[in-house]
Amino acid sequence: MTQKHMLGTKVKMGSDKAEMGILEHLAELRLRLAYALAALTAASVIAYGFAGSLFLLLSAPYFQTFSNTGAQAADLIGTGPAEAFILKIQLSIFAGAILASPVIFYQVWRFISPGLYEHEKKWAVPFLGCSTVLFVGGVLFCYYAVLPIAFDFFNDQYTSIGVKPAVKISEYLSLVIRLLLAFGLVFEIPVLAYFLARFGLIDDQMLLRWVRPAIVVIFIVSAIITPPDVISQFLLAAPLILLYGFSILIAKYANPARRSSEPLEGTD
Repeated sequence: MTQKHMLGTKVKMGSDKAEMGILEHLAELRLRLAYALAALTAASVIAYGFAGSLFLLLSAPYFQTFSNTGAQAADLIGTGPAEAFILKIQLSIFAGAILASPVIFYQVWRFISPGLYEHEKKWAVPFLGCSTVLFVGGVLFCYYAVLPIAFDFFNDQYTSIGVKPAVKISEYLSLVIRLLLAFGLVFEIPVLAYFLARFGLIDDQMLLRWVRPAIVVIFIVSAIITPPDVISQFLLAAPLILLYGFSILIAKYANPARRSSEPLEGTD
């Protein structure tokens, strides 16, 4: 492809973007949200048939930890007639979000792709792969690394005062699902950093200047999301700090490629 042809392509792209007004962007956003919601609904309906197995899976960290509370059995109790049904719906939506995550990320890609260059639009598969792997990786990290340590801490608090734990199912699952989704989403930071840098909204120097405030914000967010113990807060803050550092490298890679292409746009 010649440089002249590339220039023509980019000028055409620029004119297309200029013609897209805010109403067109909102219409596109509604369309992508509708597709994502449809995928989430379909996946949730499928997951509803496995709600019992999902409950056993998500409650396993609790029983593995609290079963060691002396001779007393650890209980998860329901406090309302419809609570089990509502919990099955919540579990189905949570599992549906994981199952439908590739489709949801693809809709995100379709929404932002008009702002990319032609050669960047071919990165749909790497984007879907990275986004899905990071999201699922965050969920698994929380399940296998964070939840056991957090419940060990809570178990020790019950043991220290000699109280038998009888935890509400709704409160337990709300906590677990919130943590799993939070870890899954925060693991998307490198992908977010790449596109923000690609669009010129951030760069590596900006991220370097904001390292100290970012660390403070990370610990504040970790304290809000995680249970009120230092260990689980640190387990969320530590990977967040590492992801922030990785995002600096990504922004350093993304911006020079963008800047090297920008002079071509004004050549005509």
